[in-house]
This record gives sequence, C-alpha cells and structure tokens, in this order.
Amino acid sequence: MKRLPFLTPSQRRALLVVEWLLLFAIMGFSVWKWQRSGSAGEKRVVRSRTSDYVVREITYATAEDSVEVFPFDPNTADSTTLLRLGLSPWQVRSIYRYRAKRGRYSRVEEFRNVPNLTVEQWVRLEPYIRIAPRFRYVEREEPRERREPTRVEKPPVTEVCCEDTVPCDTFPRRVKLRVGQTVDVNTADTTLLKMVPGIASIRAARIVAYRNALGGFVAKEQAMEATEMPDSVLGYMTVSQQPVRRLNVNRLSVSQLMKHPYISFYQAKAINEYRRNHGPIQSIEVLRKLDDFRPTDIEKLHPYLEF
Repeated sequence: MKRLPFLTPSQRRALLVVEWLLLFAIMGFSVWKWQRSGSAGEKRVVRSRTSDYVVREITYATAEDSVEVFPFDPNTADSTTLLRLGLSPWQVRSIYRYRAKRGRYSRVEEFRNVPNLTVEQWVRLEPYIRIAPRFRYVEREEPRERREPTRVEKPPVTEVCCEDTVPCDTFPRRVKLRVGQTVDVNTADTTLLKMVPGIASIRAARIVAYRNALGGFVAKEQAMEATEMPDSVLGYMTVSQQPVRRLNVNRLSVSQLMKHPYISFYQAKAINEYRRNHGPIQSIEVLRKLDDFRPTDIEKLHPYLEF
C-alpha cells in the first residue's frame, strides 16, 4: 500500500477488502475442485466394473470390389467410370472440383494432383490416360532475336543552394546545412531538422514531439533535452520569439499537470493539495515555498505557467 501514495485511506481499505475476498474465493475453488476429483475417481471404478460385461462387436473382412483398367480421359470421364478404375469417392469429387476450377487436364502428369494418389494407382492408370487434342495448350514459339531492354537515363540531380536560414519546402535530395546556416527549432518540421548535421529521422521526430509537449521552446538548448545529440547541433539552430502554450495551475487536474515534461507526479499532487487547503495559487512565489519544487524547477516552469 505504501507504493500507492495517490490512494486515499478509504480507497486503501476497499482494496484490502477486495484482496481478502479474492483469497477466500481461491481457497473455496481449490476445496471444491479437490472434492470433485475424489468423486470422479469413484465413478471411474464403477464404470470399469460394469464395462467388463460389455460384449464387443466382431467385424469380418469383406472382399474388395474388382478394379478394372481401360483407356479414359480425365476431362470427360464420369463418376461411374472413375470408380470402376479403383479411385475412391472423395478422389472422384476432387477431380470434379479440379475440372470446375481449372477447366481441364492439359498433360498426363497433371493427374498426379489427385489427392493421396498412391504409387500403385499411378503405375496402373498412367498407361491408360488419354488427353484429347482439344484439351492441350498450344506451345509457344521462342522469338529468334531478343531485343535488349532500353536503358532509361535518369535526369541529373540539381544542387540546391540555401540561404542563411532555410525556408525551402521541397528538396530533390537530402542536403545538409553548411557552417553559418541555421533552422528555427520552434517552427521547423522533421524534414528541416534532418538537414542539421547530427540529426536523423528518429532524433528529428523526438524533438518535434518534445516541443509539442512543452508548448514551444524559449531557448534552443531545450532541444537537447529531447534526445542525446552532439553539442555541435546547437550551432545550426535558432529560436524565434513566439508565444508558448501556458498551463493554468488553478484549473488543471493532477493528471493534466503531469503531462508537462517539467512537472512530476509529486509536484502536481503538491499543487492540488495546496489549492484544496489554501485556495487558488496567486503567483509563482507560492510554488517556491513548497518542498517539492527546487529553484531550478521554478526557473524552467516560469515561462509556461499562468495563474
């Protein structure tokens, strides 16, 4: 229970009652299953005694039907003809499905596709299979001269010259920034961020996601908090002075405050308890007096709070 500090005392007592009920239910199910297994054992003994007096039925072998061999066309033979050749009824049905799906047997070797056709059946029936000429496919003639495929020349890739700041929308190929060129991390998308040396797709996506969670950057050094990057990337970044999204600490719940990267669970809980005991928070100076906030936390949160 000590690991769940966000539960109230009444909620902890209710959770304890639920745990005891589950324990009693498991014990009752175990006792019921043990009693049932004992009664099942007694039933088996009774059944074994009564089964000794059952008279088993005796079956006698019957002579197999005689198998005939004669020339046949699998494309036109009916079920009676195929049964006379020694094929089973389900093999005959598969032949009918094959003809309905594919239309014809064009070669003698295709008769091997009959399911579970034994070697004895194949050796016995192969010499008598006749495929009518109208069911055979026309053989294709090979062309005498093969033309070489024409090669399609790719258009040359043009270079892209960017200014000191990069407002470009389209790029024919991936281009990295040169020394002196920068991007605005407050407005750049992943395509522009990937132009910075040292930033690829994953890092660019993490920077954009972290910027959206914060509500905007007030300093370019905040981009380094999103993911591990070399310090050299800061030389290619600038930050435009744009209004950031602020949090109203007097209206948001604990779960909503926790979504901000600079506010932990304990800090959000401290804000909620202060509002419940003392009323609305008037300024950031109130947060300085709370034990869960350090001076560095107040400095980071100052641009993102409103009262």
